Amino acid sequence: MRYFSPQFLALSILLTGLGSSQGWAEPMMIAMVGSRSHVADTDGTERGVSYEEQRNAITLIRVGPRVGVSGKSPFGKDQIEDFQQYDVAAVLGLPLGWREPLTGMRLDMRLHSSAGQLVSLGDTALMVTVVPCLTLSTPNEAVSMDIGAGAGLFSRYKFGAQDFGGPAQIVGTIGFGMNLISDFYTGYRFQHFSDATMYGSKSLGVDIHLFELNYRF
Repeated sequence: MRYFSPQFLALSILLTGLGSSQGWAEPMMIAMVGSRSHVADTDGTERGVSYEEQRNAITLIRVGPRVGVSGKSPFGKDQIEDFQQYDVAAVLGLPLGWREPLTGMRLDMRLHSSAGQLVSLGDTALMVTVVPCLTLSTPNEAVSMDIGAGAGLFSRYKFGAQDFGGPAQIVGTIGFGMNLISDFYTGYRFQHFSDATMYGSKSLGVDIHLFELNYRF
């Protein structure tokens, strides 16, 4: 991990800290209530927010840093080089979902987006990802799990002997997390980058094991 950027760590801490600030969250539109059950009305009083209101709007659910390392691949050939990933991710709730009325269990579509670094052999790639996910969660997001596939874009795709094939990659992910501390989400995520042979049969992807710490809105 010696290639980790101190500037990136500072940015991650700043963004997470801003998320926990009530003043920073106030200018957001009423739809951005995330998993909260109440929101301030225009007269300053609080009212309950129905699941239907949250479901029919794009909501900011959580944001925070992630740190990951590469590992043995369950998909095809193992990566040749070792990788580290450092990024900041945001999770948005999409206006598609269903709630079981008796238990409160929820099945929702969410959009996971991230920006950060992929590092190997002293070389650093800037990377952004956008991944729609299907999420199953308990009431108040105490426990949740998700699975999805999307796209990633990399400023570098050759690291030593390993070649991803090109800057655009397909991203597959599965994650699990819980709220051990009030307002904060901690979780584990497996993430796979691959070109699915778009650039030829010799390209090779990478698997990352990510650990997440997010502030919940």
